Amino acid sequence: MAKVKDHLKSAEEFYAFGTKEYEDGRRKGDLTRIREGCEKVFHAYIEVTAALVQKHGFPEPESHGERWKILDKMGRRRLIEIGDSAFLYLHRYGYYEGEIRPEVEKTMKDVKEAIDYVRKEVARES
Repeated sequence: MAKVKDHLKSAEEFYAFGTKEYEDGRRKGDLTRIREGCEKVFHAYIEVTAALVQKHGFPEPESHGERWKILDKMGRRRLIEIGDSAFLYLHRYGYYEGEIRPEVEKTMKDVKEAIDYVRKEVARES
């Protein structure tokens, strides 16, 4: 099982790689790169929320549904909203269906918000 700091590092790396891949794909008209970028940013969300739930003593979630339940127990409504958008627009539509909706870029910014929030919370509690 990865440690909290490892999840945070992975989240930041997935976000950086994903946004770069997405932007490169947009510039070049390469749908595969766009899709892969969406999935990497979605995975950044998964990693950052794993760091947070682990930091608070919960086991690492084994499913998206379990992740939502733990975040709900923790009272992290905004992170649940970001996760719902990331799952729908980045994971489902963006990656699996190759359908890039206008909400993709806002959702990517929201994932960055989640990363920044969790990084500050983890640092404050260390």
